[in-house]
Amino acid sequence: MMSGGLVGGRARPRGLSGCHDSTIETIMTLNELRTKRTDLLKKAQALVLKEKVTEAEIAEARNLIAASEVLYDQIESEENRGSENRGLYQQIPREQPGGGVTNSASQSPEVRAFSQYIRYGKRSDDLEFRDMTTGGTGGALIPQSFYPVLTEAKKAWGGIINELNVKPSDNGAPMKVALVNDVTNMLNIDSEPSQMSEVEASLSSVILACDSLKTDMIKVTVAELQDSYFDLDGFIPDLFGKRYYRGLTSLVTNGSWAGSPAVAQNIQSIITGATTGATSASATAIAWQDITNLYGSLDPAYVENAIFSMNSNTRAALLGVTDSLGRPLYIPAPTAQSFDTLMGRRVVLNQYLPDIAAGKVAIQFGDFKAGYLLREVKPGLAIVRLNERFMDTLEIGFLGYCRAAGLVTDAGTHPIVNLVQKSA
Repeated sequence: MMSGGLVGGRARPRGLSGCHDSTIETIMTLNELRTKRTDLLKKAQALVLKEKVTEAEIAEARNLIAASEVLYDQIESEENRGSENRGLYQQIPREQPGGGVTNSASQSPEVRAFSQYIRYGKRSDDLEFRDMTTGGTGGALIPQSFYPVLTEAKKAWGGIINELNVKPSDNGAPMKVALVNDVTNMLNIDSEPSQMSEVEASLSSVILACDSLKTDMIKVTVAELQDSYFDLDGFIPDLFGKRYYRGLTSLVTNGSWAGSPAVAQNIQSIITGATTGATSASATAIAWQDITNLYGSLDPAYVENAIFSMNSNTRAALLGVTDSLGRPLYIPAPTAQSFDTLMGRRVVLNQYLPDIAAGKVAIQFGDFKAGYLLREVKPGLAIVRLNERFMDTLEIGFLGYCRAAGLVTDAGTHPIVNLVQKSA
């Protein structure tokens, strides 16, 4: 259950959609964050590429990398503010001093309806008003000190979901996915008169059903819903949205929840479904030749849209890797669409890929839109409000649920390849 710590403060405004000045400010902020992050990575790289590196310099490089990860999360947060989800999580304006009263006049009908649903389960004008004092000492007139920002623990999941071929579905009925492989068929010499043999393309199909998935529940007291100055009707969907993307990324990557032996029935692991492209020379490190072997194992037909995928620990390990001429393999780039590149291809984080270890797949390379189909039943993540189940304790439950399926779409020429670490 959420604690009473949400009561008594005011949330920091998240910005108003459609505001030109706010948009310019966000762009400036993103550019500054990208520049700072690139500077940190370059400093860390310069430390580990020295001919003689001390323990203190290694520790300093790790601190710089850790600081860059914090900036990476801030950049993702700023980008998400400008995404299509901004309208859902937009800050709800509040009256001064408020006491939990919402300024409904300044809200759109959709936002006002959602706010009423989260707080009361239906439209309600019977909001609570408090007397000026709750005791005879007069102490109620002295405000209590309160830090008006809800401090949230963060954990990145990476952006690999955005790189997949996402197929929204109107329902969860089984869907046939057809595959064709005709790459071995070419031209033949026509020796007149002659009969040409019939060679059909190799066709196959897979039936893709959906798994029903749900988040764990959040319970909030009725009093907290009424009194909290924090934007609960934005905060609760935001929590469920992060659970959704963390869980979906874990399922797509490993076929199971992080840390759970339970395996999804209809969401295939992108690791086990991909093909081994190269095996590293070392069980505990990745060298320049390993990356070039992986790059060369992908058919050129997929290279144009190919990306590298790895977790942040693997990316940090590659900072100190150089090619045969001593040039850094890993190049930070503060561009609008790409933070990092390897061999000219974008690097997209997937925090649920394994770290570098014997027999593990620490890096993947390929065209992920061609290589993986993610099916989501509309509307994606849905949130249900449990009005009566916990009413004997004056609590309201919230639960997120969705239906999804995933398939590695490899018709035979392997659009995604793995770098497998050498076995110990």
